[in-house]
Amino acid sequence: MNVEFAILGPFEARRDTARLDLGPFKRRLLLASLLVRINNVVSVSSLIEAAWADAPPRTAQKNLQVYVAALRKELGLREDLHHVPPGYRLRLAAPQLDMVSFTDLVKSGRRALRAGDMRTARRLLGDALNLWRGDPLPDLTHVPLIAAEVARLRDLRLTAFEDWAEAELDLGQHARVVDALTEWAREHPFRERLRRCQMLALYRCGRQTEAFAEFEGLRQALTRELGLRPSPVLERLYQAILRGDEELDAPRPEYDTVAHLSMLPRDLAVFTGRERQVGEILDVFEDGKQNAVLYGPAGGGKTALAVHVAHRLGAGFRDGRLLVDLRDASGAERSTSDVVAEILRLTGYGADLPDSPEERVATYRAWLAERRVLLVLDDAATPAQVRSLIPGTGASGVIVTSRRRLDAVESVHHVHVGALARPEALELLRGLLGERRVGEDREAARRLLTVTDCLPVTVRLAAARLAARPDLGLAEFAARLADDGLLLDELTVGDRSLRACAASLDRDLDPPAHRALRRLGGLSGERFTLGEAAPLLGACPGTARALLDALEEAHVVEVESRADEVYRIPRWIRLSVQESGSAAGQRS
Repeated sequence: MNVEFAILGPFEARRDTARLDLGPFKRRLLLASLLVRINNVVSVSSLIEAAWADAPPRTAQKNLQVYVAALRKELGLREDLHHVPPGYRLRLAAPQLDMVSFTDLVKSGRRALRAGDMRTARRLLGDALNLWRGDPLPDLTHVPLIAAEVARLRDLRLTAFEDWAEAELDLGQHARVVDALTEWAREHPFRERLRRCQMLALYRCGRQTEAFAEFEGLRQALTRELGLRPSPVLERLYQAILRGDEELDAPRPEYDTVAHLSMLPRDLAVFTGRERQVGEILDVFEDGKQNAVLYGPAGGGKTALAVHVAHRLGAGFRDGRLLVDLRDASGAERSTSDVVAEILRLTGYGADLPDSPEERVATYRAWLAERRVLLVLDDAATPAQVRSLIPGTGASGVIVTSRRRLDAVESVHHVHVGALARPEALELLRGLLGERRVGEDREAARRLLTVTDCLPVTVRLAAARLAARPDLGLAEFAARLADDGLLLDELTVGDRSLRACAASLDRDLDPPAHRALRRLGGLSGERFTLGEAAPLLGACPGTARALLDALEEAHVVEVESRADEVYRIPRWIRLSVQESGSAAGQRS
């Protein structure tokens, strides 16, 4: 299969699902310079300037030829990368480069806009925007050639977003786009076309005061910083809102496509394993049951699996798919009434909602009964939170993720999502790091998987650390992870960490189970018996068994042998409990 490159975010290259090593920095820079000018000739002098700025070595041109030869050989670009005087040209088409796919979709979307086909325009432009994973080539924008092209791409993305937002507004979907418009307007406060869309969406959502406030804030900022007034277009919109002009009223929403695909997170670029669970969930939906609960430990990849399957089920849910978090920012359980209101807003429900929670749920059920929507309800806390969200009739479906099995929820199929099997974990590591690096020391890779428990979160964190340190050998890193004093520090990448995962363990435990977990942190190893746990927990065997059952239900401890009453607390959880207990002791 051809190599696929991604530059609309961190720089990546993949063959099948395996991430490829792009080589040393100068080679990556050369490749990026050719990709941002894809299908165009980039002169040798421009490439040398990009690589060495004002101080190229005497051998710069020879070095450039060596890098080009390596790209042709190692990335399979012999047929695509050619010397064309006065430089080199790399030819790629969609989907080999996400930038090409993006620009093709934007062009097609704009053709649909000009033809008045708003539904097609909305779909194509939305698909284009979904290709972005972050800021393009963030570590290479110090190079002027790349910086100029990245600026052009950012501007094209902004214009495409405005086109998409206007198409949505023309289709009566103001409730769906208003929050995104507000977020983009914060980033681009003087973009008046964007501001017009934002004000119109706020007005149509019944938020007239906020529309006035946005206009006034823009007017003052323009006067203060640029000495200008808002454009006549914005002035006319402001006056029309003051009058309550009927021309501003939203058209009747159309529901052939209720929730745009952007409501569902992007599928993982590297998703491996889980064939049994994926097949099981797909079978459930093919049988018409339409509802599943994915349960398992923290870090087990439940949400990633749910999103992956939701993408696979897309064709069966023509009215859209969306993910809704059942926790608030602090991790607390959200009320059913608030969740229902969010789902109705995201799916285009334009009428006022009843105040009564019971009437609101009834409205939600009636709304979904007439549509085919797939909901991913993420991180459920209790059966009661989920029960009212399961559609009563109709063809809509629900995938719930939870750390608990939620047996009390009826008419759902339960799927356990735990640690990966060793071959699956190894496949995931290869996909994230590349076959060559893992293959250089397979024994070290196996040791690394042993100390990470083969959980998706730990494998991904380990791979991210290794990807950021190409000089770090797998054997050395596995040895670091085997050290109890280093594990939590080593498996931290930005805002993702085992500590963050562990911080959420206590939230669903009642006080006795919480105290029991803290005391189990005093164990010197992972495995223990009921007889060893009872005195540590300060309880008789019967009470200790009940406490361990509660921790097992929350997937904090595992039962290795029920007959012999042998349990296991995962090493990373034990170390996290010890660390938090030590910190609490120091504070007191």
